[in-house]
Amino acid sequence: MKQRAYVLIEAKKGQADTVAAELSNKQGVLTADRVFGRHDVVAIIEANNLDGLVVIVRNNIAPAEHIVRTETLVVTSAPKARETS
Repeated sequence: MKQRAYVLIEAKKGQADTVAAELSNKQGVLTADRVFGRHDVVAIIEANNLDGLVVIVRNNIAPAEHIVRTETLVVTSAPKARETS
Protein backbone atom coordinates (compact mmCIF):
# COMPACT_ATOMS: atom_id res chain seq x y z
CA MET A 1 0.00 0.00 0.00
CA LYS A 2 1.30 3.43 -0.90
CA GLN A 3 2.09 6.07 1.72
CA ARG A 4 0.45 9.49 1.31
CA ALA A 5 1.02 12.91 2.87
CA TYR A 6 -0.29 16.46 2.68
CA VAL A 7 2.32 19.18 2.34
CA LEU A 8 1.25 22.63 3.55
CA ILE A 9 3.26 25.28 1.76
CA GLU A 10 3.94 28.94 2.40
CA ALA A 11 5.00 30.70 -0.79
CA LYS A 12 6.77 34.01 -1.25
CA LYS A 13 4.34 36.90 -1.66
CA GLY A 14 2.55 36.74 -5.01
CA GLN A 15 4.09 33.38 -5.97
CA ALA A 16 1.45 30.87 -4.86
CA ASP A 17 0.09 30.24 -8.38
CA THR A 18 3.62 29.72 -9.68
CA VAL A 19 4.44 27.28 -6.87
CA ALA A 20 1.24 25.28 -7.42
CA ALA A 21 1.87 25.06 -11.16
CA GLU A 22 5.51 24.02 -10.76
CA LEU A 23 4.77 21.38 -8.13
CA SER A 24 1.99 19.86 -10.24
CA ASN A 25 4.67 18.63 -12.65
CA LYS A 26 6.98 17.11 -10.01
CA GLN A 27 7.38 13.36 -9.55
CA GLY A 28 5.39 12.04 -6.60
CA VAL A 29 3.07 15.06 -6.42
CA LEU A 30 -0.53 13.99 -7.06
CA THR A 31 -2.04 17.47 -6.76
CA ALA A 32 -0.90 20.96 -5.79
CA ASP A 33 -3.74 23.37 -5.14
CA ARG A 34 -3.74 27.10 -4.38
CA VAL A 35 -5.68 27.72 -1.17
CA PHE A 36 -6.68 30.67 0.99
CA GLY A 37 -5.76 30.66 4.66
CA ARG A 38 -2.59 30.32 6.68
CA HIS A 39 -0.92 28.37 3.87
CA ASP A 40 -0.82 29.22 0.17
CA VAL A 41 -0.61 25.79 -1.46
CA VAL A 42 -1.55 22.28 -0.36
CA ALA A 43 0.10 19.40 -2.17
CA ILE A 44 -0.83 15.74 -1.90
CA ILE A 45 2.15 13.47 -2.38
CA GLU A 46 2.46 9.69 -2.58
CA ALA A 47 5.34 7.21 -2.42
CA ASN A 48 5.95 3.54 -1.74
CA ASN A 49 6.97 4.23 1.87
CA LEU A 50 7.81 6.93 4.40
CA ASP A 51 11.38 7.26 3.14
CA GLY A 52 9.98 7.94 -0.33
CA LEU A 53 7.85 10.77 1.04
CA VAL A 54 10.94 12.30 2.62
CA VAL A 55 12.75 12.18 -0.72
CA ILE A 56 9.84 13.87 -2.52
CA VAL A 57 9.70 16.71 0.02
CA ARG A 58 13.46 17.11 0.28
CA ASN A 59 14.25 16.89 -3.44
CA ASN A 60 11.12 18.02 -5.29
CA ILE A 61 9.30 20.47 -3.02
CA ALA A 62 11.42 22.20 -0.37
CA PRO A 63 14.16 23.45 -2.75
CA ALA A 64 11.66 25.18 -5.07
CA GLU A 65 12.62 28.80 -5.62
CA HIS A 66 9.45 30.49 -4.36
CA ILE A 67 8.77 28.36 -1.26
CA VAL A 68 9.38 29.89 2.17
CA ARG A 69 8.36 26.97 4.40
CA THR A 70 6.66 23.58 4.31
CA GLU A 71 4.87 21.41 6.83
CA THR A 72 4.25 17.75 6.04
CA LEU A 73 1.30 15.82 7.45
CA VAL A 74 1.72 12.07 6.92
CA VAL A 75 -1.51 10.11 6.53
CA THR A 76 -1.59 7.37 9.16
CA SER A 77 -4.76 5.59 8.06
CA ALA A 78 -7.36 5.89 5.37
CA PRO A 79 -10.99 6.31 6.35
CA LYS A 80 -13.25 3.34 5.80
CA ALA A 81 -15.66 3.65 2.91
CA ARG A 82 -19.22 4.47 3.89
CA GLU A 83 -21.82 1.91 3.12
CA THR A 84 -24.73 3.21 1.13
CA SER A 85 -28.18 1.72 1.08
